[in-house]
Amino acid sequence: MNRIFLALALLLTVGFAVVYWQMGGLKGATVTLETTTRPYFLAGRYYAGPAQDEAFGDLTREAYNARKSGKLRGDFGNIFYNSPESTRDSARVFVGVLVADTTSQTLPEGYSYRTFPAGQRVLHARIQASYLVAPDKLYSGIKAAAEDQKLTLTHLYLEHFPDQGEPEVFAVVK
Repeated sequence: MNRIFLALALLLTVGFAVVYWQMGGLKGATVTLETTTRPYFLAGRYYAGPAQDEAFGDLTREAYNARKSGKLRGDFGNIFYNSPESTRDSARVFVGVLVADTTSQTLPEGYSYRTFPAGQRVLHARIQASYLVAPDKLYSGIKAAAEDQKLTLTHLYLEHFPDQGEPEVFAVVK
């Protein structure tokens, strides 16, 4: 009986490891110091409160449904106004959809635009991985690059999770 449980545990561990590997969990983020060349526009809603609050998840589902129904065209994105380490307790984030511009679409009720301006010095992190494992890899890559290059993060982050292509995060530096 113990051998059966041991074999089952081993099989499950190998299975989870293979899935994690296929999702890109073993890859590291590529991080470069850049200056943003264009503004990024987000259509969405602002949230401030506990990161584990259901209201935060509701905003994400709302943005997903707006994309799925065709009310908004673009990729998932967020602008975080505080450090990713502190978002475990309290998040200040604009949740929504990255759009091409602020004139070609009608916003759903309750939505507004926010801009991540051009001309900012940022650490640009990207990874070939699923959006399920990408955020931790991207933020740890940004933190390591900031320490290595002795840069100070301003705790303003733009997340971009495209349907096609690499998830990415832009972290503004001083």
